[in-house]
Amino acid sequence: MYTVAVDIGGTFTDVIAIDGRDGRAVMGKALTTPADLQKGVMDGLADAAAAIGIEVGTLLASADRMVHATTQSSNAVFSFTGARTAVLTTRGFGDTLTIMRATGRVAGLSVFERHHYRATAKPRLLVDERDIFEMPERIDAAGEVVTPLDERAVRAIARTLVERGYRAVAVAYLFSHQNPVHERRTADILRAEAPALYVSASADIAPVMGEYERSATALFNAYVGPVIDSYLARLERTLADAGLRQKLLIVQANGGLATVAQTVPIYTIESGPAAGVVGACHMAERLGFRNVIATDVGGTTFKVGVIEGGRWSYSAQTVLNQYQLRLPMIDVASIGSGGGSIAWVDGRRLRVGPQSAAADPGPACYGQGGAEPTVTDADVALGYISPDRFLGGRMKLDRDRALDAIRRRVADPLFGGDVIAAAAGIRKVVDSQMADLIRKSTLERGYDPRDFVMMAYGGAGPVHAASYALEAGVRRVVVPFFATVHSAYGAAISDVRFSLQFSEPIVLPGSAERIEAIFAAMESKGADALMRADIAPERRRFGRWVEARYRRQVHQLRIAAPARIDAAAVALLIAAFEREYERLFGPGSGLADAGVELINYGVEAVGVVPKAPWLEAPAGSDAAPATRRPTFCPRRSAMVETPIYDGPALPPGTSIAGPAVIEHPGTSIVVLAGQSATVDAYLHTHIATGLAETGALHG
Repeated sequence: MYTVAVDIGGTFTDVIAIDGRDGRAVMGKALTTPADLQKGVMDGLADAAAAIGIEVGTLLASADRMVHATTQSSNAVFSFTGARTAVLTTRGFGDTLTIMRATGRVAGLSVFERHHYRATAKPRLLVDERDIFEMPERIDAAGEVVTPLDERAVRAIARTLVERGYRAVAVAYLFSHQNPVHERRTADILRAEAPALYVSASADIAPVMGEYERSATALFNAYVGPVIDSYLARLERTLADAGLRQKLLIVQANGGLATVAQTVPIYTIESGPAAGVVGACHMAERLGFRNVIATDVGGTTFKVGVIEGGRWSYSAQTVLNQYQLRLPMIDVASIGSGGGSIAWVDGRRLRVGPQSAAADPGPACYGQGGAEPTVTDADVALGYISPDRFLGGRMKLDRDRALDAIRRRVADPLFGGDVIAAAAGIRKVVDSQMADLIRKSTLERGYDPRDFVMMAYGGAGPVHAASYALEAGVRRVVVPFFATVHSAYGAAISDVRFSLQFSEPIVLPGSAERIEAIFAAMESKGADALMRADIAPERRRFGRWVEARYRRQVHQLRIAAPARIDAAAVALLIAAFEREYERLFGPGSGLADAGVELINYGVEAVGVVPKAPWLEAPAGSDAAPATRRPTFCPRRSAMVETPIYDGPALPPGTSIAGPAVIEHPGTSIVVLAGQSATVDAYLHTHIATGLAETGALHG
């Protein structure tokens, strides 16, 4: 009856339960418990069950789908708490991971950080030379065996790894994407000789060109593998003991779901933000929007995903701790700007983030020991968040603590003791940082923000969206009714999805038959994966893509590929690549005489999941403000008496002129002076930011 989804964030664990019969939904929310994430999960489930009026066991027993987006892989990577890992590589190539790429010192850093090049360094190593073992074997670029694998050496290494206490091993041989026979035989021997070792073969995790990227991806998968496997196994047992009868489904970074048995650990990285983009894409389709900027403001980060023409994009490369990986991952840009981001003084400058108070100890206003001023503390001080109605009144905030933290750390050093001016400064800085990331994700990729609707979600997204959308040049913002648990909603409606990849350079027009054979082989593997995930044939869908480049260039572009490749389809691929190239780099920038080369190929094997219906809320008259309180008005640079509305009580068609605050359990929607908000038939809130067609402010 219910689809239940859980998303663990840096500060809160979010839950949504959707009744598959009529689409009615309830949310649950609990503080994330870093010491034992399962506790936060069960607390959130209990909160959702209470909203329905049933016990947790009853909710789980009546769930026909149970979906989970986890932060465990992210936590292990960023806190360096993964398993002790070894690497097996081809003899003579033991330094691949430590040499990295030439950009290894600056990969993933901001422009500001790159400018201080002398202060940059290569990242902290997950493994060093003592953990890397060179194996006697060699396959050439054509996939031919040059030196056979020495199986006795593999057995000896297996014993060595056990004796030295390794828990995981990554196998990354040269050109394994062309011929994986040595890697897979090595993996078989390791599993037989050392069953307790977690084995990650690069040909299975990232079968694409790029020796370094393939090796790094296999390494990271091995590093987080034992952590993820242990966590998911324990969570499955806990949920089963509590009443769950269905398979637990795990959100992947590609925006799809997989069973626990089919989950590739590193593919769960940033699964929550990916689910948020999926949810935004689904909502945009239902509301009739084709171009959407999805923005998620959580407790620790601000994330942006771009949906263009009804489709999200995938990142060609993922950077984790300055390592460059090849993962099937929705393209989501992020910075350390969230509700828990700490404001601090750098000389005579005010900075916000990337340090975060997270869930423990949390912002000063939480009263849990946090002493640093955060964005949430500033929002409380400015009146945008009610201390008495946070999380629907279930969690009381301490405004005095927020004011005191801001005064000590920011107001006294920079604002002459003016706490409100300091809080407004914190908000201005963080909103500008968010707007900068939006511009980077749109303008730098050839998109005009004025052509997009913005969707704002996460606990702090609706509080700040009217500000950062205005600064970024967006005319309309949509705040989902369940904005505070939107990523959990996205997880609930996600399809099962397997992303397959393959590399083989082919200069077009090349051989259409060979290209079709590559796709057909991947589609066969995808069909097998969908079958093992219990997806019926009539619900299986396949999408193709290629990564192409002009010959002798190094930058590749991803474009959709036709469902059948023949000579005509090859011509269409060339034309599509040239259009996309000139869209990104300008008319006339193409190099048609150079010729087009296909490098990587991919198939998205999708198992479509039925979606619950959307219910239109009954019409009603405009609701009056529930109360009034002072909030900060940027236009007047002062606190002004502001109407406060009870969000869940507002009927469709309600129109509200700013300044105003619309309070929902878990978040508040801030509408600034000169802006207006309306409630649609599904209770989502639409904000007109006040930008005219020219981009100038009305009034």
